[in-house]
Amino acid sequence: MSETPQQPEQPETHPADEAPASSQPEQPPLPKSLTFRITPVSLLAVVAVLVCATPLAWGAYPWGLLVYLVPLGLAWWILRTRTTVSPERIAVRTALGSNRFDWDQVASLRLDEKRWLKAVLSSGQEVTLPAVRVRDLPRLSVMSGGRLPNPEAQE
Repeated sequence: MSETPQQPEQPETHPADEAPASSQPEQPPLPKSLTFRITPVSLLAVVAVLVCATPLAWGAYPWGLLVYLVPLGLAWWILRTRTTVSPERIAVRTALGSNRFDWDQVASLRLDEKRWLKAVLSSGQEVTLPAVRVRDLPRLSVMSGGRLPNPEAQE
């Protein structure tokens, strides 16, 4: 009692059912914004500093408690520092302030000593873009709407 294997049925296709082939693939819609932050894992280092500061803080009580301001300041810096990029503008937020500017004001980008990018504005001012690295240039190029060239684009 053996059955002969059957071919699976193929659905019938009609030329009218097929989607017209376009010469260019559709681009997915851009997100409203991209946010570049310092990794929250670095808060583990803050916890380590907090634990190591505890004997010093309680050994010199009550003024030694001021040592806890160091890990508190580090945590504030990690959580607050970010760069938010939208198709219209760039918003930079640091621990001490913030700055916003439009893409039209960006003349070029420059690599910082800390391997973060700096935006060189048409006025000559340089603004550090915290947490934005060279590897993020393709995403910046897409969000800029072509104002910045994509370094990964093949010619």
